[in-house]
Amino acid sequence: MVNFWKDGVLSTIYPYIEKKEVLDIGCVDHDIRRRNKSRIWPHGFFKKHAKAVSGIDIIEKDVNFLKKEGYNISCQNAENFSFKSKFDVIFAGELIEHLSNPGNFLDRCYMHLRGDGYLILTTPNAFCGFRWLEMVYKYTNNPHASKAKEHTVWFSPEVIEVLLERHRFKIERLDYAYYPFLRKDTFKWKILKVLIKLTNKKFKDTMIIIARPIDKK
Repeated sequence: MVNFWKDGVLSTIYPYIEKKEVLDIGCVDHDIRRRNKSRIWPHGFFKKHAKAVSGIDIIEKDVNFLKKEGYNISCQNAENFSFKSKFDVIFAGELIEHLSNPGNFLDRCYMHLRGDGYLILTTPNAFCGFRWLEMVYKYTNNPHASKAKEHTVWFSPEVIEVLLERHRFKIERLDYAYYPFLRKDTFKWKILKVLIKLTNKKFKDTMIIIARPIDKK
């Protein structure tokens, strides 16, 4: 059984999604076959703790699979999705760094959030400890390069803040966590976690951004 509470992301955002109407963007989370196996599946957590949860993703076969399991999910693109209703919370985990037009995505989120709602994003921390370590021991200026070449951008705290403000969002809370893998830590990860614990949590590999829409009623 998966212990959601050991996940730094979900335990951080729980107070914001509890008994709320949530939209989960990118809800398949890359590959439904990895659900609660190699990493924790946030949509299952929302299903259990939110008042109601809807989801969208572009992977049609996985969307259809989840719909057959009873999940309220539709096949839509994060940059042009549309619903008739608005939501208390919009969550997009490890998504914004994959998009071609993140501004379009944020505009759609603004449109679909209630005035007192929250936009919650998680994204890789561009200058986390692991990437600094990798730059040194691999002697590279291209750390954590993806063989799949899926990422279009890396975000630092300032860059994500500027992007959000340009699209009418204000960061209310910025936090950090380790990526929610269920695998055992490698030796180098154990060493790195010790070093981060001795320094500052801002060097963890995942940023959690909790933002509010500006001037929306």
